[in-house]
Amino acid sequence: MQEDLQQLERRLVAIEQSNRRWKFSGIVLGLGLFLATSMAADKPEDAIPDVIYARKFVAVNERNEPVAFMGHEKNVGIVSVAAADGTLLFAASATDSGHGVVSTFDREGRALVCVSANQSGDGHITVFDDRGDAVSQRPEASRRSSVQPVSSRGRSSPP
Repeated sequence: MQEDLQQLERRLVAIEQSNRRWKFSGIVLGLGLFLATSMAADKPEDAIPDVIYARKFVAVNERNEPVAFMGHEKNVGIVSVAAADGTLLFAASATDSGHGVVSTFDREGRALVCVSANQSGDGHITVFDDRGDAVSQRPEASRRSSVQPVSSRGRSSPP
């Protein structure tokens, strides 16, 4: 009977050891499965999204100074580029009548060229001198447009 008890005790110890090994294996397997799925979930399938929605984008230089802007003001889209000191060099927007307008500026921020359309939609080009006066317009002044260069805030303003 003593032998039966010893044999029963050995079997019980073996079952307990086996049970501990299965628990440990289950924990390791579960942890590995969790880590594998979490790492796979963090990695996007395609690093380049098809569409990005935003109110505005601002590009900055090494000193965190804005040098390019894409956004909107009063429901009109605006794209502008500035020099490192913040001086506006290029702007594209829309007129109040809904036509596109593109303006370029010199390093002092004075308008150089403005390309747009008049109220009826005819193309219009204006070239400005260093004082901001229009020196050349196409079509001629008789068919002159009320379009002015886009300002640094993206709205029409006098040169």
